[in-house]
Amino acid sequence: MSNPVEETIAQDNNPVDTQSTDNANPTAESLAALQNELGTAEQQVASIIESFIELGVSVYDFPDTPEATQGMITNLKRNVERLFKLNQRSNDPDSALNSINIPLEVIQYIEDGRNPDIYTREFVEAIRRSNQYQRAKMHALKQLRDSLAEKIIEEFPDLESNVQNIVERTNEK
Repeated sequence: MSNPVEETIAQDNNPVDTQSTDNANPTAESLAALQNELGTAEQQVASIIESFIELGVSVYDFPDTPEATQGMITNLKRNVERLFKLNQRSNDPDSALNSINIPLEVIQYIEDGRNPDIYTREFVEAIRRSNQYQRAKMHALKQLRDSLAEKIIEEFPDLESNVQNIVERTNEK
C-alpha cells in the first residue's frame, strides 16, 4: 500500500527543501534529507509512545515508595523533554518537515482510529471515477461535434471549409 505522506510530498507544489530551487521537481538530495528527517521523527514518536505505555504500566502497578515516585518523575520529565524536542523539530523553519502538507481528512482518519491508506485508496478511486466521467463527456461532445459538422456540411455545402476549420481547431491534441 502507498504512504499518504509520501504521496502528499510527491504531489505538493511547495518546495520540499528550503534550499531547493525547483518547486515542482525536488532534488534527490532534498528528498533524501526529507526521508532522513521523517525517519528520525518516526523513531522519536515510536519512542514516546513506548515510553507512555511503560508509564501506564508503572502507574497501574505503582508501589508508592520514594524510589518509585522518583522514577516516575524522571520518566515523566524524559517524556516531556522528548515531546519538547519533537515539537521544536517540527516547528524549525529550516526543517524539511516544515514543508509537508497533510490533508486534514487524513488526520481525521487517524484520529478516528482508521488507516490513512484507506483515505488514499478512496481518494484515488474517486479521482479515477471522476476522470472516467470527464472522458465520457469529452467523447460524447466530440461525437456531437462530428455529427453536427456532418449535418451542417450536408445542408450547407458552401460552409464546408469553415466547418472543417472548426473541427480541426477543436480536435484533441
